[in-house]
Amino acid sequence: MIELNKLTDFELAITIRAVEEKFLDLFECGALNGTVHTCIGQELSAVSFCRQLYEDDYVFSNHRCHGHFIAFTKEYQSLISELMGKISGVCGGVGGSQHLCNKNFFSNGPQGSLTPVALGAAKACKLLNNNRLVVCFIGDGTMGEGIIYESMNMVSLYKVPLIFICENNLYAQSTPISKNLAGSIKKRAESFGLDIFQGDTWDYNNLSKKAKHAIEYAREGNPVFFIVDTYRLKAHSKGDDDREKEEVNRYNKLDVLNKELQNDNRLMTFYKEIKSEIDSYVNEAMNHEELSLHKYLDFDKTENTYTPKWDSHSINIEDKQVNQINQYFNQAIRNNDKLIFIGEDIEDPYGGAFKVTKGLSTAYQKNVINTPISEAGIVGMGIGMSLLGYRPFVEIMFGDFISYSYDQILTNASKFFFMYNKQVSIPLTIRTPMGGGRGYGPTHSQSIEKLFNGINNIQIVAMNTLIDSTHILRSLEKYSHTTILIENKLDYGRLKNKIPKTGQYNFVKSISDYPIIIGSPENIKPEISIITYGGSVHIVLETIDEIFYEFEVLPKIVVLTKLYPLPLEMIESSVSDTKIILTLEESNVEGGIGSDIIAGLAELKNMKGKQYKRIGSRNVPIPSTRSLEEKTIVNSNDILNTIRSIM
Repeated sequence: MIELNKLTDFELAITIRAVEEKFLDLFECGALNGTVHTCIGQELSAVSFCRQLYEDDYVFSNHRCHGHFIAFTKEYQSLISELMGKISGVCGGVGGSQHLCNKNFFSNGPQGSLTPVALGAAKACKLLNNNRLVVCFIGDGTMGEGIIYESMNMVSLYKVPLIFICENNLYAQSTPISKNLAGSIKKRAESFGLDIFQGDTWDYNNLSKKAKHAIEYAREGNPVFFIVDTYRLKAHSKGDDDREKEEVNRYNKLDVLNKELQNDNRLMTFYKEIKSEIDSYVNEAMNHEELSLHKYLDFDKTENTYTPKWDSHSINIEDKQVNQINQYFNQAIRNNDKLIFIGEDIEDPYGGAFKVTKGLSTAYQKNVINTPISEAGIVGMGIGMSLLGYRPFVEIMFGDFISYSYDQILTNASKFFFMYNKQVSIPLTIRTPMGGGRGYGPTHSQSIEKLFNGINNIQIVAMNTLIDSTHILRSLEKYSHTTILIENKLDYGRLKNKIPKTGQYNFVKSISDYPIIIGSPENIKPEISIITYGGSVHIVLETIDEIFYEFEVLPKIVVLTKLYPLPLEMIESSVSDTKIILTLEESNVEGGIGSDIIAGLAELKNMKGKQYKRIGSRNVPIPSTRSLEEKTIVNSNDILNTIRSIM
């Protein structure tokens, strides 16, 4: 077998081309699934950089990643197996052409999605002082995405050891750069203070020298933007090529590898040898096993499948929630220097919009990273730091703005574990305050946690004032994946939970990481259960006396801390003794958490024949005007009116 780490640069580039040509052949005959984006014509870009990296540097790539993978890892067999859907593939066949992970190599298909992740990895390298470099390949089409500009800004601000390599092949899919990019790529990068290098794949010696210089320079903490002018000789993917044949032929004649193969018999002999070796491996891989569904789905389950024990519980508040959270982090950082706080305006003297991080940056300067207003970028940064062993907490100043980071959560944080066949986990927590009641108006008062409901491998957890926040935060220390942690704005400073006066209520909590808290009237079998979470708990507590005065019933209160995945068996055991089950949330009910709870319960054999109702806020933007806000956000009257419609 030919050892790729002993090849010359041109031999390695020819190996990449031979593999890519084989992929096109396999796709043509139906042996590959999905799509394939080849880098034929661009191979020397990958070789010029990856050949000069340390094996424990980091490479982040895009949809056109095969050349980068081979040049960095110095092997192609697991890549071929991956595209053929075999368990011997680099990700067990799960990722396919665009989604590769091999030690320090990562690729993902969506344009620019890994640029902030690369930033986070580089920031981690700087904190670790490990002399490692991060390289992030993008294409000219990525310059149309906003995330690259968030990433370039922070890379420059933090002076991290990172090179953005923009492979400008003159086309974004099928559209020429002249029709989709205004201005200059170079000037865009220069505006962020990045050091600019430029080369092309038609002058390889010069490109290789410049790459060496850029690598040495960036490794010292000087972020670089390197423009590689190049041209892909084959279609964007598969056979979708509408370019003029004359144009493609012109670049075929300019292509260095084509020239070398024509003029160097030794290289042509090598080309034939590597093609033969590739053919042999493909024939062998045809018989390799494919990943089974059982192995794909088998992973560490969270606490959803057991019946918990219960303990009596006091709902007296001993300290403000904001203080509980702050004190937890003061202690947690002392115990774990890999705990990192990332967010906007979180440094002293401001200490965050709701003062959760007050004093932390003074006490732990290296553990608190103050950031620009770049929600997508900072979540991606947290993902990247997670890959290097950090446990980041990213603060989104207002829950409304978490929508900016949706792509990073959906495309990267949720996908990596399964997409890379369980090679990496992302122990990231995204903290954010949700809810209204403070007059902040339509864009600062929403409860939009339901938008993340159902995203695989993401858990949604909601704080409430019936339990010390420290319990929840300590549970997160044991969780290996991403959490969206919901905090309620009004709960930060709350000093008292209202206790019903019309009946004695006993409260218990489940002995579990994310407890369910149940309040039941003493010596009375309740007809109604009200399931709620977060700040909405107080609407229920404040309405109990009115429910009793009007209906002479006392409801059971069921307070959740984990919203997704739902602890459905625990919820069932909590409400099965009641006839009427209501859900209450501050969001509007359409497509909400309550819908998920009721749908899950209604499917259970023992829960058929119950009456179910959802209660939530009006499906309109929340106004700033106090009187309108009070009527728009879910309130006691909504609970009473719902019960009236049933009883």
